[in-house]
Amino acid sequence: MTPNSGTVEELERRCFAVFDGREETPPLSDLADGLLKRQKENWTGLSEGYAVLGAVRVREIRGDGWGVNVHFNPRRIMSSGANLDPESLRRRPCFLCPENLPPEQQAIRYRDDYLILCNPAPIFPAHWTIAHVRHFPQSLSDHLGIFLRLAADFGPRTTVFYNGPRCGASAPDHLHFQAAPAGLLPAEEEILNPRKRVGTRRWDGVEISRTAGLGRGILVIEGKEEGSVAAAAVEVIGALGRLTSSAGEPLLNILCARTGEGWRLILFPRRKHRPDAYFRKGGKRRLISPGAVDMGGIIITSREEDFLALTPDLVRGIFREVAFDDAAVDALLDAI
Repeated sequence: MTPNSGTVEELERRCFAVFDGREETPPLSDLADGLLKRQKENWTGLSEGYAVLGAVRVREIRGDGWGVNVHFNPRRIMSSGANLDPESLRRRPCFLCPENLPPEQQAIRYRDDYLILCNPAPIFPAHWTIAHVRHFPQSLSDHLGIFLRLAADFGPRTTVFYNGPRCGASAPDHLHFQAAPAGLLPAEEEILNPRKRVGTRRWDGVEISRTAGLGRGILVIEGKEEGSVAAAAVEVIGALGRLTSSAGEPLLNILCARTGEGWRLILFPRRKHRPDAYFRKGGKRRLISPGAVDMGGIIITSREEDFLALTPDLVRGIFREVAFDDAAVDALLDAI
């Protein structure tokens, strides 16, 4: 399946730069920084998004051995409050399809099949969305190779992440990843603490371990060979599907970073998409819809009442409800 002529013309019109992986191509991180700088200058919607980001309020919440930062970012209401049922998705224009992007939005054409776009509702000081040029659903197992290649092309200064179609993706019907500067999510540092890593297994040259005492279960996959890391991740996702009897892709969020000559994947196995509090009425409702960023330790709130209401017990309860605990991740390790 190839883009139609109209889509090809649209892609050419929006093209800021092309990254094809050849040696003479400028580094992807430099191109992405250049795109962000240019778009802040010529796209009012993006500059407004970063102005809102500059005014975001932040609270730190500490638990027993873990911590999260809570952000009050009103611009994220369209993501946290999105209706994701099949009928709602079918009726709305897909905001990641090239023909539906804002007129001012430009892109880096990445390895022919993807567009690197500036996210107009940023969570980070640099925030990109990497969307396939064609419209088909989120699915990580079928695209792990490009996920790892994207992290390698961006380099160690950037973390790439993925939200499953039923746990955080605001466009589950359109394959996409996201990227942001590395090291901003608390989990990226917490998992490096050797006292928080247990149950290490080795699988075809890849090291797989789980965390302990971080309020939610986390699986860490590290290796130097791209094929082996991808195969290990596919094995983990398959075991997660068997363990949860999941129809379709099992619920998960995942972070990916290039580490020297290898890769590190931080995988959050999930039980459900949104906590019960999301659906309550009145003052008891908490409009919190966890994705990879929230699981990584930055909880996004788009309403001030939710920003102020969160406590260590509430955060712990949300993690307990939507994510695997340590014992469940241990069982996942045993199932690999």
